[in-house]
Amino acid sequence: MPLRLVQLLLAAYPSSYRERYGAEMAAVLEERMASWRDLLDLARGALDARLDPQIDPPRVLAAAAAIPPASAPSPALPVPRAPYGVVASAPPTGELSRRVFMRRMLAAGVGLLSLEFIAGTLAFTWPQVRSGLGGKFGLGTPADILAIQPSWAEGWPYPYTKARLFLINVPAAKELALGHQASVKSPSADQLLALWRKCPHLGCQIPQLCESLKRFTCNCHQSTYNILGEKLKTGPAARGMDRFEVSIGDDGGIVVDSSKVTAGAPNLGPDALTFKDPFPWDAACH
Repeated sequence: MPLRLVQLLLAAYPSSYRERYGAEMAAVLEERMASWRDLLDLARGALDARLDPQIDPPRVLAAAAAIPPASAPSPALPVPRAPYGVVASAPPTGELSRRVFMRRMLAAGVGLLSLEFIAGTLAFTWPQVRSGLGGKFGLGTPADILAIQPSWAEGWPYPYTKARLFLINVPAAKELALGHQASVKSPSADQLLALWRKCPHLGCQIPQLCESLKRFTCNCHQSTYNILGEKLKTGPAARGMDRFEVSIGDDGGIVVDSSKVTAGAPNLGPDALTFKDPFPWDAACH
């Protein structure tokens, strides 16, 4: 192979390769009579060195440098140096290896889960301070309620949304359920009933009386109650609507204490009801 062609191929390598291996490889190839196969290997090595200069020199080129010439002993070679571009076994300073990165991410995930568990436990066990249910509510005087809902005197329950209750004017409500006209504007404390609108079955909010039967029917599972909150046949609830304590203050205002709850009477059949309206025991609103 012409020496000029070999020198041209060696010149195609990066300068850092030529500084370390150029003279040595030229001498080796000249002495061993390089073949066309060596020519292809040199060309491939030059291309590889240009595309990826950070890896070790091509394996075939390094092997060719280690083969002594066939006709004469090779001259003394310089002390071999460390190969160019060897990939380090540890990451450079300031960089993380993949293993360290994964360990740190795992530790961070475990830490976050632990914090969430601790925070959830504390939130569950810490005493809850509430401004809603559990306190006393002033609903105003009967005149104040009638100014908001005049039909309360005729027996229609007055919904007080802050405490999720119905205030029942009992004597007027009974007349309404029986289909009679009534007007009771100033009931006494023992004639008032504060029904909790939470259904005893699963806690759904109970809507206002239906027009047709003057009964309460829960929209979730159709549990039905009479106008005083007593459980009728229809629906899965096992007892009547719960009720809060009601009193009238010195100023005539109606006060409901939602911290004092009385559970509704159990469903023991129609004979156990304290009030019976004119409709069948199993009738429900639709």
